Amino acid sequence: MKSILKTVFLLVVTGLISSCADKDHVITISTRYGDMKVILFDETPEHKETFLEMAKSGAYDSTVFHRVMQGFMIQGGDVNRKPGIEEQVNTLIAPEFRRNLIHTKGMLAGARTPDNVNPEKKSGTQFYIVHGRKYPKSELKQINEDVYYNLLVSRLNQLFQQGKYRNILDKLMELQKANDNQGVKKIMYESLGVIESEFGKILKKAYSEKQYAAYETVGGAPHLDWEYTVYGQVVEGLEVIDSIAMQPVNGASRPFEDIFMTIMVEELPKKKITKLYGYAYPVKK
Repeated sequence: MKSILKTVFLLVVTGLISSCADKDHVITISTRYGDMKVILFDETPEHKETFLEMAKSGAYDSTVFHRVMQGFMIQGGDVNRKPGIEEQVNTLIAPEFRRNLIHTKGMLAGARTPDNVNPEKKSGTQFYIVHGRKYPKSELKQINEDVYYNLLVSRLNQLFQQGKYRNILDKLMELQKANDNQGVKKIMYESLGVIESEFGKILKKAYSEKQYAAYETVGGAPHLDWEYTVYGQVVEGLEVIDSIAMQPVNGASRPFEDIFMTIMVEELPKKKITKLYGYAYPVKK
């Protein structure tokens, strides 16, 4: 009898686990310009869990999109500026960068403070949704190269300020006096070994052909890739992002008229989500 009950219990538990695994949450961000439907990624579990907790508790309700930059992004969810807030929210989430999650239009990501005060690139509870623009492959490759080169310059300058590698500094100063820009670049790239010995591996952003195509056709904000955690995607209501991004703003990029939001969370079978919104869940290997 006990073995039969145990078997029944295991079957029920297994069924519940399977049922939960076959469902997911659909987030509805409502504004006066319309609704955005959002799916949060399982690949970024800490960000997903934190957002769901905040949304379910109503913390994001009556917050505003306080930073709006056309061709870049719309940012909101500052719960600490809601009227009547007594206790500040200071949640920090470790980065969950994923090579397949990039800043194409409609992606939702974690806002954070700058590197100089947040070298670990931890996200807060504010979020932004990418508006962006389209980037031809050639331009994106050049941006990637420029970012990489500027990082080398920054790292080498840090070493010079510490009084290290005076021989390299002397060569660069001599080439700069001669206006030999190609010579300067050559020395910079030749110094890669020195830079990496001091700071560790310096990587260029590497995009797949599919990702290049996404930036060419959909657009986005590639300079943020693998610097800020992307953890969700607008699957319906991209036109709402356009409407919000077009609103007049002041010098601090804050809309002159407040754009309030409310957020609702509902749980649906994954198959239904795919049918309704065309969202394809990653195949587990």
